Amino acid sequence: MRHDNLYIAGVGAWYPKPMPVDEAIEAGWYDDATQRRSGPLSASVAGDDDTQPEMAVRAGSLALRHSGLDAAEFGLLLHATGAFCGLDGWNVASYLQHHVLADNGLSFEVKQHSNGAMAAIELAAAFLVGRPDRQAAMITASDRFVMPVWNRWRTYPGLVFGDGASAAVLSRTGGFARIASVVTASRPDLERAQRAGLSFMAFPDTSDTQAYPINLIQRMQTFADEEHGGRIAEVFKIMNQALIRSVEGAAEEAGTRPADIDHLVFPNFGRTMLRQEVLTPLQLDADKTVFEWARETGHVGATDQFGGLEYLMRAGRLEPGQRVLLCGIGLGFNWTSAVLEIDERPVPLAD
Repeated sequence: MRHDNLYIAGVGAWYPKPMPVDEAIEAGWYDDATQRRSGPLSASVAGDDDTQPEMAVRAGSLALRHSGLDAAEFGLLLHATGAFCGLDGWNVASYLQHHVLADNGLSFEVKQHSNGAMAAIELAAAFLVGRPDRQAAMITASDRFVMPVWNRWRTYPGLVFGDGASAAVLSRTGGFARIASVVTASRPDLERAQRAGLSFMAFPDTSDTQAYPINLIQRMQTFADEEHGGRIAEVFKIMNQALIRSVEGAAEEAGTRPADIDHLVFPNFGRTMLRQEVLTPLQLDADKTVFEWARETGHVGATDQFGGLEYLMRAGRLEPGQRVLLCGIGLGFNWTSAVLEIDERPVPLAD
């Protein structure tokens, strides 16, 4: 969908101290060959006090300050996450609504895994159209990948997982970037790629060694064995087609081409995975991506896109007239792409 009056007024991100990949290799958690192919330098690793909700509060509070808006102007907070949020039987979105927006508006959790923050743009845009009495919406995202559920170094061979949070403020009345278009593609028939061979459980049971730690590539291979004669390349071909529809659709609605966009922010994949699953299908170059930043944080679930945008701002790389593509890829599978037009050079918050 094309938008004329939807803006990003503020961004914020908070990532814990990075752990060098060399330390993981020395400890036997990772290996040299994979590092050479994928190129990660480190992964942001949360400390004991860096819980998913608290990291989201930090990022959301920074985005609120950066926007210059008052919490009373917000009608909505959407929180995106894929991993465990700290407690079962509890509402993390309400916690953030209370601590970031001083109880203003409404709040909901968006469970779209790594596409959650991008999918939330679609939801927030529709909400703001229907609620002209409220100016802004907050989108937060946070994730933390820890054992015994996630082995951050080996869950998927093309990336390492990091921890952290990011946030963005959407406004109907102005901001440093206009959201020109948002397009989502969906292939729900691929949901079996994350559960093939596994049964549903009554509750999480980390003693089940078939299910934990999560092994995404093993699940996808089982799905390929059952549905595509073992040809996992066929699964990736379907995924690539949906990615192309989302990215090219968003670019067309914004009146541009993917190749003409100035900055590309995709999920924080490793070098080989980024090339094979994103850049080659889209015929795009790596030099416009934020890979140099991504290789220091790792893939932090739904936080990558707003985190990458915040990085571009801090690096002083956003200039009026430029376009930025944000693209999320979430288990399920869903792909959401947004094209931003930079209206003014954003000024980072003072440290």
